Amino acid sequence: MSFSSEPTRVSTAALIRRGDRLLLVRRAAGGDLGECWELPGGKVDPGEHPAQALKRELEEELGVDAAVGESVGEARFVHRGELYHLIGYEVVVAHREVELREHEAYGYYTVSEALNLRLAPSDGALLRSLKGEDPNGDPAAGG
Repeated sequence: MSFSSEPTRVSTAALIRRGDRLLLVRRAAGGDLGECWELPGGKVDPGEHPAQALKRELEEELGVDAAVGESVGEARFVHRGELYHLIGYEVVVAHREVELREHEAYGYYTVSEALNLRLAPSDGALLRSLKGEDPNGDPAAGG
């Protein structure tokens, strides 16, 4: 599919680091993208700036107060027939454990380790792009 048309939705993803590792969260079984790992974040509401949306989503999903930094990457993807634009931001959170409010697990992984997990396709594309690989490569499928 060509991505020349304008995205209908914008989503955000947080790159929360511990050394060379990134925080990933796993969705619960069932539902949309059940049991997939993803970078925390979410959809941008109409009229909302993406960085503000990411800060809101991190509070809602993980109970953390986040300082959203620079945009570091992006990916485009189709989900349920809609074109999305995913923007990845560097994020710093207070040094405390996350509170899983919408996910069933979390962990810190290197980009290479993350690409071997069962990732949401959009997050896989963003991580491949950050690693300098083709973001449109085959999504990694793993355990």
